[in-house]
Amino acid sequence: MKGKKKTSSNNNDPQLSEISVKLDTLIRLSSLGLVKDMKTQKEQIASLSDAGFKPKEIAAVLRTSQNTVNVTLNTIRKERAAVEAEGETEETPKTVPVEAPPPENKPEVKENAQES
Repeated sequence: MKGKKKTSSNNNDPQLSEISVKLDTLIRLSSLGLVKDMKTQKEQIASLSDAGFKPKEIAAVLRTSQNTVNVTLNTIRKERAAVEAEGETEETPKTVPVEAPPPENKPEVKENAQES
């Protein structure tokens, strides 16, 4: 009979569990402090994501679903890509100017033939 290995020794230690819960609470409160003045949830999600939070963590901080966070992050990525693409097209001209062909050698035509 093989014995099971413990994947984490923290699971059985009540003090470590309590510390972990308190740290999670502090992180959540600190995160809320970062985004409290932002008006939209989209801005809050973008800010927390830019700060390195994962979608699951953002959902926990904002008390929303992970699906809401994922959908919002996808929208933000698309918007940022569109803005980036616009910036690239503004820097490069849409059409490359072409030099005008050299003038052809045509005989001069007098407008008033009666002057001769």
